[in-house]
Amino acid sequence: MAVQTRGLFASVADRRDADEQLLATLDPAEGAGAVARAIDAAERSLVVILSACGDGEAARLVPRLGQAATRGVEVRLLAGMALLEHRFFMELLDTYAPDVHVRLVRESLHEAVLTDGTVGVAWSRTGPSIGGLAVVRAPDVLRNLRALFQVSWTNSPTLADYRRLSDHVRSDTARQILLALSSGRTDEAAARGLSISVRTYRRYVAEIIRELGANSRFQAGARAVELGLLPSVPGGS
Repeated sequence: MAVQTRGLFASVADRRDADEQLLATLDPAEGAGAVARAIDAAERSLVVILSACGDGEAARLVPRLGQAATRGVEVRLLAGMALLEHRFFMELLDTYAPDVHVRLVRESLHEAVLTDGTVGVAWSRTGPSIGGLAVVRAPDVLRNLRALFQVSWTNSPTLADYRRLSDHVRSDTARQILLALSSGRTDEAAARGLSISVRTYRRYVAEIIRELGANSRFQAGARAVELGLLPSVPGGS
């Protein structure tokens, strides 16, 4: 998604001479204010894409997102899986933004806020630093950004679904079992690899299938990918 987004911004930049208002680049120091204004201006819908949730700037956005949802705006936050490592950020969501819809995505994200389909603020990161910040008003680019977002949103698990899983299903042992199921290894070979008995392995498999709400081993593997417990390609990164 990040590569496609950069291409969209480049296409707008090529047309800046024709209409300077299509894309306005900003100094990174102006970023927090621009994002806050975009969130506060939303009347119908608000799309927020964050890859880094551990810094202060991201945390300060949460109450604003909650206020937008309270006034009737549909707020959707698509965050990187790293969100799960930031307990403070999740506590902020629970306290200040309980009506915000949150989903998690594995791939690299180009961070952005899209307001009512009429304006977008987008930025890139180099480590913790923010750069490449721009305000976009080009309708065709905003449509394409929303389309890219929608694809990622549709294929990503909800934060609520992920949080319902027990620590057991999110453990490394469970992940190895899910990888074994996805790769078609026999129960005997998988059990040997985990240094457990076949009986114990099969009990673990049954518990995992039950908790994932699946009806078969194949369905459990598909559900695991859906929830971000496994990569899309078994063994991939």
